[in-house]
Amino acid sequence: MTVAVGGVAGARTDVRNAVGRKMVMSLGARRRWATGWRFGVLSLLSVVFLFPFYWIVNTALQTPAESVSLPLTWWPKVPQLGNITAPYSLMPFGAMLLHSVIIVAAATIGAVASAAVCAYGFGRLQFWGRDFWFMVVLTTLMLPYIVTFIPIYIVMRDIGWLDTLWPLIVPAWFGGGPFNIFLIRQFMRTIPMELEEAARVDGASTFRVFRSVMLPVLKPVLWVAAWYQAFGSWGDLLGPLVYLTPEHSWTYTEGLYEFGATTTQNYLIPYEMSLALIAMIPVLIAFFTLQSRLIEGVNINSGIR
Repeated sequence: MTVAVGGVAGARTDVRNAVGRKMVMSLGARRRWATGWRFGVLSLLSVVFLFPFYWIVNTALQTPAESVSLPLTWWPKVPQLGNITAPYSLMPFGAMLLHSVIIVAAATIGAVASAAVCAYGFGRLQFWGRDFWFMVVLTTLMLPYIVTFIPIYIVMRDIGWLDTLWPLIVPAWFGGGPFNIFLIRQFMRTIPMELEEAARVDGASTFRVFRSVMLPVLKPVLWVAAWYQAFGSWGDLLGPLVYLTPEHSWTYTEGLYEFGATTTQNYLIPYEMSLALIAMIPVLIAFFTLQSRLIEGVNINSGIR
């Protein structure tokens, strides 16, 4: 009797173990299927998003005949590396590239510095009408760009700054833009007041607190503000078209636009793509280099760790 009972119990245990193994295997299969499905969808989306970049590289390395041939040429038989440097003999793209770099560097430094100062005033200092003036700053986000563009153009014309780089640099030093002010201020609100109070107890002035206490903590969000400003200045076309008339003062973006607008020959299509590729490379390098900093900067809870 005891042997029979033991045999039945053992059989039940074996059944339970078998069922458990099947459930584990089924669960593992479902997880693998879900992982494979997600990987497949993400791979497909990656191909869709990377295809324009591939096509620019492909066209930039083609011959003029391949760039207009049908059926399409999916990869040149002999990559024309000379297409990358050939446009520089037609227009002064080297000087234009230098102008763009100067504008991006100067405008980014000015925008980040002035936006940080304004955000510190709105976020930490106490003065009459602070919240009202902050709302006024935010309402300017709703103004169309052209509303302020015309008055600024008139001011730059009266000063005598047309056909110079100053109109594309100086405005960034006056506040850095309402969005940057808002972004830095919201990030600053996550920083405990105890840090400032401890510095003030040690005799630090307001400027010393801002420079030595706040700025080091604000680095992540300052990188985000710098990215927005640099990206906007690098790709700006309307500003250079309005302010910069002679060719020797053009930016790279304006030169690329004028190169495509004033030339219709088929042999220039690879040149246009090579110029566009060069314009994309700094943006891609900056994004992949600063990706972790940008993610940290937009995280509203990353002020203090």
